[in-house]
Amino acid sequence: MSIILATGFAILVGMHFIQQQETKSQHKTNKEGNNELEWECSKCNKINTTAKRCPNCKSWKGGKRNSSSAVVEERTRESNIQSDGNAPTNNLLLQNIPILLPSIQTQPSKYYYEVYNWYYTIIWIAIFGYIVISQCYENFTAYSYLIVCGGLALPLLLQPFVYPQGSSATTSNKEEGNAIPNPDVNRPWYQRYSTKATLYLLTYSFIGNYWYTHYFYSVLKARYTMPSHRFNNVPIAMFLATHFYFCTYHVCISNGLLRYVDVTYARGWKKTMLFVYTILFLSYFTAFMETLTISSFPYYTFEDRTVAYIWGSAF
Repeated sequence: MSIILATGFAILVGMHFIQQQETKSQHKTNKEGNNELEWECSKCNKINTTAKRCPNCKSWKGGKRNSSSAVVEERTRESNIQSDGNAPTNNLLLQNIPILLPSIQTQPSKYYYEVYNWYYTIIWIAIFGYIVISQCYENFTAYSYLIVCGGLALPLLLQPFVYPQGSSATTSNKEEGNAIPNPDVNRPWYQRYSTKATLYLLTYSFIGNYWYTHYFYSVLKARYTMPSHRFNNVPIAMFLATHFYFCTYHVCISNGLLRYVDVTYARGWKKTMLFVYTILFLSYFTAFMETLTISSFPYYTFEDRTVAYIWGSAF
């Protein structure tokens, strides 16, 4: 199993490296080409490219060519703001991890929602980790599982209604000295981005638990043996636990990584291949880690755990 994951990760890193080199080369070519076309209007000082007349003041081209750093900075700023609503590269969550948050200028609702989920991810993982490591679940009843999983899911379910702001603006979230608010605060609850995202994740997790869990039952011979209230023979607590798991998987990690690929690299078939492969690798790795991290919990078992790791993760 480790060989499969190591090979997949090595391929992913290699594809990223190739795309980085191609993007740098393409940016260099574009920069050289743009320097020949850029000109500064002598009347309004507007930076223009191929137009013969300045679109700002309608003056005919008469200014000098300009390849100064000011031109590059303006073009970079404009591309950051207009890059399909995505964030500039300085909005990386961590400098050494390719996870990109949405642009607070163009997608403030999505930005605040993802930040909220990142903060809450730390909380639920810490609580869940303590429960597994301390083995206090040995004293749990069916109601205990409902209270724990429901309690951990509740801050995510109620956030669109009781805390639509999502997170407070910080100094890094300010433009021209004014904090950018979350527009969800002034929207009806049913129009908020966080409401729609929560509803989608609830629907997705319900489908997975209600129907797809039976794939694990019938093919991988999986069993939940802890005391529980059940719906379609699936513990109701798992419906609730899946929600905060998915908020971390899909809202935080998947969105951030795929956004990084989409925004950072130049367009082309290599980028498309990288994007698709990243989805496939993330899907397999996430499924494997979900199975691995729950392996120490004795009340969710497989007939053959190796088969579950390799083939179950793939399917």
